[in-house]
Amino acid sequence: MSDFSYYVNTNNGPRGPFTLERLKHFIGNGAIMELTEVSIGNTGKWIAAKTIPGLFPKTETTGTNVSMKSKLFDLNIEQVLEHWGLEHALREIIANAIDEQALTSTRPIEILQDRESRWHIRDYGRGIEYQHFVQNESTEKLAAPNLIGKFGVGLKDALAVLWRKGVAVEIHSKFARITLAMAPKTGFALQTLHAVFDESERNNMVGTEFIFTGIPAEAVAKAKSMFLTFGNVKCLEKTKYGDVYSNNGKAGVVYVNGVQVAIEDNFLFSYNITNISAAIKKALNRERTNVGRTAYSDSVKKILVQCQTREVLSALVDDLKNVMQGTNKDESSWLDVSSYAAATLNKSEDVVFLSPHERAALTNQQVEILQESGKEVVLVPETVVQKVGNAVTTFANITQEYRESFQYDFIDPADLTQEERNVFAQKDAVLRFLRNCGYNVDVPIKISHTIRVDGSGLEPDGVHENGTIIIKRSTLQNMARFVGVLAHEFAHHISGATDNTRTFENTLTEMLGFALSDMIAYLTIGRVFGK
Repeated sequence: MSDFSYYVNTNNGPRGPFTLERLKHFIGNGAIMELTEVSIGNTGKWIAAKTIPGLFPKTETTGTNVSMKSKLFDLNIEQVLEHWGLEHALREIIANAIDEQALTSTRPIEILQDRESRWHIRDYGRGIEYQHFVQNESTEKLAAPNLIGKFGVGLKDALAVLWRKGVAVEIHSKFARITLAMAPKTGFALQTLHAVFDESERNNMVGTEFIFTGIPAEAVAKAKSMFLTFGNVKCLEKTKYGDVYSNNGKAGVVYVNGVQVAIEDNFLFSYNITNISAAIKKALNRERTNVGRTAYSDSVKKILVQCQTREVLSALVDDLKNVMQGTNKDESSWLDVSSYAAATLNKSEDVVFLSPHERAALTNQQVEILQESGKEVVLVPETVVQKVGNAVTTFANITQEYRESFQYDFIDPADLTQEERNVFAQKDAVLRFLRNCGYNVDVPIKISHTIRVDGSGLEPDGVHENGTIIIKRSTLQNMARFVGVLAHEFAHHISGATDNTRTFENTLTEMLGFALSDMIAYLTIGRVFGK
């Protein structure tokens, strides 16, 4: 019989040929058990492995060769995480390898598949040993920043799931060769899963290597996708609380120290939280699943209100326009975040912020002022405008800048048309009337093609500025309009008050009373004399 005459029936079909010694090696790492189907030669006739002479030694332990020198450690798995898949088990082992890399500042970990379809996870740290199984939590990891693993807990759960899924596991370091086996639990009439420690076969080895038989490539790919380090995502900005990443138009992912803890379908970005709050620590349970948003939302907000880059802030502000349609991302609905983004972007960009209602209410004249400013209009919800109105450029700021830069285009009365001069001449009658009422009306009156807009960005017919009354030329098209505007501006001059004040209203009312009294007197005299 040829030395290479054995085939093994696996979940992925027959594998082989293998020598008898190779089969013993598979038994040693748990890949072949007593009832595993084996064929002698490529005959397709499968028999139980235990029936092959010399393949299995007599032992009470199942699943591996356990020598007299082997040291057993009961993993004490009370409940296997039934809903975990292979990818979750691999996640724990990858996380431990990455943590060891970080703790020891050694070369990056390796994940690869060999010619026999076995998967390897290798780090170049200090090497796994017996006490890693004894301790439930690594005090070293708990004290170190930017790590997520609790080595004992995660590793034991991972090994239990792998065993339940029929995956053979072999672990190597300079300290030991470790496999898995079911063995009697001390003091009980039952068997439990144990780690089997044998002398190391690699005394000069650096680091730790896990070897898995029976894991499909898809499970490895899923496990790697749970780690930021293996993702092809762009980091947009780093802050003291964590980092912001592009999600490439896909669902957002929330990582904690580089390990995925949640998927957010309506997030604008992905996040890696590196400053772990008490809420997150509490939520990172044994399973590391079902971490609710309440655990990490505050951390995400803290990250965002530390951002300074245009790429992040502009994306947030651009998304605000979707609020009115209800299609915005979740981050834009957080008032503190959207307000911060608007205020920060305002410092570096030539923009003006308006609510949709404000923009719709603008007159053509106000729109022209806005266009002349050259600023980009950013529409944001009214709540954002109210919260950050004093910290951003608004239409009121644009109007004020326009007013301050405005220059009048005065006209010499001699250059008016005859009709305009006739109307303008009525100012003398108005002045006589006001003087007869006891008002001081010694104030220059000028005509201008243009007029300075008011605080709302609207163009009035007249203004009272610096002791001068200025009337817009177009007002001279109608005498009643001109006289009314002139009287209005005289009320400002006499009262020294602005529109919508009690002092101005009282002065205007008094002037109107004088004018109506004179009119009534005139009409009365007319009736007496029959006119």
